[in-house]
Amino acid sequence: MSDLDEAIEVDRAALLHRPPGHPDRSSSLRNLADSLHDRFLQRGIMSDLDESIELHRDALLLYLPGHSDRSWSLNNFAASLADRFLQRGIMSDLDESIELHQEALLLNPPGHPDRSSSLNNLAASLADRFQQRGIMSDLDEAIELYRDALLLLPPGHSDRSKSLNNLAIRLRDRFLQHGVMSDLDEAIELDRDALLLRPPGHSDRSLSLNNLALSLRDRFKQRGIMSDLDESIELHRDASLLRPPGHSHRSSSLNNLALRLRDRFQQRGIMSDLDESIELDRDALLLRPPGHSDRSPSLNNLAVSLRDRFQQRGIMSDLDESIELDRDALLLHPPGHSDRSPSLNNLAVSLRDRFQQRGIMSDLDEAIELHRDALFLCPPGHPDRSKSLNNLATNLAYRFRQRGIMSDLDEAIELHRDSLLLRPPGHSDRPSSLNNLGLSLRDRFKQGGIMSDLDESIELHRDALLLCPPGYSNRSKSLNNLVSSLRDRSHHCGVQSDLHEAFGFGVTCKLRLLPP
Repeated sequence: MSDLDEAIEVDRAALLHRPPGHPDRSSSLRNLADSLHDRFLQRGIMSDLDESIELHRDALLLYLPGHSDRSWSLNNFAASLADRFLQRGIMSDLDESIELHQEALLLNPPGHPDRSSSLNNLAASLADRFQQRGIMSDLDEAIELYRDALLLLPPGHSDRSKSLNNLAIRLRDRFLQHGVMSDLDEAIELDRDALLLRPPGHSDRSLSLNNLALSLRDRFKQRGIMSDLDESIELHRDASLLRPPGHSHRSSSLNNLALRLRDRFQQRGIMSDLDESIELDRDALLLRPPGHSDRSPSLNNLAVSLRDRFQQRGIMSDLDESIELDRDALLLHPPGHSDRSPSLNNLAVSLRDRFQQRGIMSDLDEAIELHRDALFLCPPGHPDRSKSLNNLATNLAYRFRQRGIMSDLDEAIELHRDSLLLRPPGHSDRPSSLNNLGLSLRDRFKQGGIMSDLDESIELHRDALLLCPPGYSNRSKSLNNLVSSLRDRSHHCGVQSDLHEAFGFGVTCKLRLLPP
């Protein structure tokens, strides 16, 4: 019998000797509740947590308003309810936990030695509720409470690093909701301060390294400053060294480092970054066997990296493996799963890539059906709807070019129109949508000879070109598309101005391709 088991038996015996009405019954209820909660935290036995909660309820009834231990009882009761919420996801437990923490805070006014603890506890529960319901007022209040708690933990206080960390995490959460850069910048500064308080050898250093790395990654995605991404990678490397084989968070560290290396590959094209990313993804996947809660994202990450490498080196085994991994990930995202739509999309993209290499129509047909299923899961108002519309339209256009079935092309055009409406001026993907619709209209002109299709195609390509100024990565593609459509109209209608304009753009394209 462990010391904790023995303590629980002693607490039970003491409680039996303190029946209702005994002046010390409340302390016996409290002691047994705390010991059971501790055992739950060690062993995860839910019956211990359930019993702890009931004992805390009984104890609180004996700590009437005005009792010196009431705030303590409220806090411990709330903590047990919060833990049960984390296990079972029952919102009433979390709501009750918040109410108890709010009452405890009222009993710990400014100047009370436990006020910072009460502020942190209430903030943590409000943040948990925000993550469930998405109510911004909960997150905003949590941030203000964390700020107040930090003020009570000046430099030198043993809990300051934890308080810095908590506030940084919630500011980053708010940035992810509203996109206000000042929140992210502040989160990074707080993460840096927390890391300084967790030097090599500190038990929470790996956590601080990871948090700062994630925030720097987010800032890189907003501002594109490579030094942020480079620093993020080095921090993830350091964190992974502190999480050796056998560490409970090793797979997470491997996964984070792999993702950042892939981000850098996409910026600089250095294949060693992508190769290392793939090896890290493989290692992370081995640590997430069937049944692991994070297996599906690991399958997805490795699949995406292998597809990226295929696109660089053209090794079909990379693409074939990517498809098998995508299929495995999809099996873990059955109908009703929140990640089913992106999983359908990933498999469809890989199948389309394989079709383009081998020309097997069944791959393209399957890709189209998968994109249809993904679109169904992205109804009007869904943030990924424009992407789903575009993907399905693009694949239908591919199939039209193979089989010449006009209904595929007509549907592709309508889908591209719908996608374009969801990408108004200022949207980063608007040039792509303009080009895609323009290409499909040009294809239809070649079939039916309807000049309005070609005229519209030219106007769309003009609009796309305006959004791709000199130096833009896709400018040459937009120039080529416009030149092709202008030449088609010149040949069909004999309009010399179109031919002259096409020639001028064509010269520009060639000049852009000449070596320096």
